[in-house]
Amino acid sequence: MGGPVRIKTRPWATIAIIIANIAVYAISSYENLFLEISDYWVSAGGFVPSLIAMPTQLYRIFSSMFLHADFFHILFNMYFLYLFGRAVEEALGRMRYLALYLVSGVAASIFHTAFSFLGGVTAYVVPAIGASGAISGVLGAYLILFPGTSLVMGWFFLYIPMFFRMKAAYYLVFWFATQVIYGYARLGGSTAVFAHAGGFIAGVALLPLIASKERLVQFRLARQQALFPAYVLFTPTPVKSPGLGTTTKAVMAVLLASLLFGAAYASSGLSIRGDVKSAILQYSFEGIPYMDYVGFQLQNIEDQLSQVSLDETRILLKRLYAAELLYDEVKANQTVNLNNWNVKLFVRVGGRPVAVDLSVISFNGKYDGDGFLNHGVGELKTQVIFINYHGPSVSDYFVHYSFELASQTVNLTYITQYAGILSLIATAAALAVALIRDKDLTLIGEEPEKLWRPSTPYYA
Repeated sequence: MGGPVRIKTRPWATIAIIIANIAVYAISSYENLFLEISDYWVSAGGFVPSLIAMPTQLYRIFSSMFLHADFFHILFNMYFLYLFGRAVEEALGRMRYLALYLVSGVAASIFHTAFSFLGGVTAYVVPAIGASGAISGVLGAYLILFPGTSLVMGWFFLYIPMFFRMKAAYYLVFWFATQVIYGYARLGGSTAVFAHAGGFIAGVALLPLIASKERLVQFRLARQQALFPAYVLFTPTPVKSPGLGTTTKAVMAVLLASLLFGAAYASSGLSIRGDVKSAILQYSFEGIPYMDYVGFQLQNIEDQLSQVSLDETRILLKRLYAAELLYDEVKANQTVNLNNWNVKLFVRVGGRPVAVDLSVISFNGKYDGDGFLNHGVGELKTQVIFINYHGPSVSDYFVHYSFELASQTVNLTYITQYAGILSLIATAAALAVALIRDKDLTLIGEEPEKLWRPSTPYYA
């Protein structure tokens, strides 16, 4: 465990990030008794790959870093940030550490976009939230800086808690491997595992650019005097040599090579083809404000409408589509104005057409060259369809909507290519750091050397 140790400075940057995340979670989840985030905040701040082409939506790259799905999501994220972030902040300094954190979060969104082709078109319109990508960058930096430190791991085995010591390098490489494997095997479920992998890669790749050589020299001198912070633990003997171990390098090389292949395929333009209509929808439902985003390919829009997760959004879009106000080839490059227009629609529910009344109080819409609503503002009332064991039934009352929709045609091939190229460059840089530059950056190496060695002089 080492000799006498002391904390040189408090990790104020890490603490500030944790406070900011907790504050945002409190604001975004108080409606649900702080148990989970409200749908509005996911819609307003989540990162959506198909919106990356809209300059007005680029804020989502940063806002998504501070949003968390539920209590356990933020609990474990902040725990891992505090566990690993303190030592990385101490090694880099506050401002450099903050830069690493934020850039890693941006890189996570880029990787998520590049590898979204594995999930098909729908993956480009699903929001991603959480600080996991940025925290993964901190983990990547920790791997290079402190691979030889010790972690105490705890698991339950047949309801019996088991604890054992593990090198940080083994744990972090194992975690990184699970993200890559889950991503390619599509076992991550709703978790953006490639965002985790991308943040981790960014943390490794950015380290030579962000770390101060003079500060690293000071840390090596402090190590010889046993002045490392208390949260950096190492054994007194044998002394560690700089750099990652042979096994760690080999595993990292295999994992990074697999991501190089995936990023190269994404950047080739062969991974996914076609356009998607990416739309931002702001509306009020019975006086309650909502914000949502959707993406459609023009082939078989009706089936895609059924997959919209938010009920209020799905009802509105289905009515607009059935009234031929959302998409109609005849309206290409036209402007449509309606007032007090009443019509009976047939909405398909579970393969069965159901008749509902629609009253369009006002509507002003402009359509693009494909006949999809480019910008529309309106107000309407409609009946709601309930679905139960006996099938769909139409309610007797009307619900009121006021809405504004703005859409843009996004070429999935281009955004995947550009994100793939950036991911390819970052992965190649991380591979070079892990295999070549690790000895220059590591403060507590992984491989054992001899019991004692003379101090190496450092010159500042």
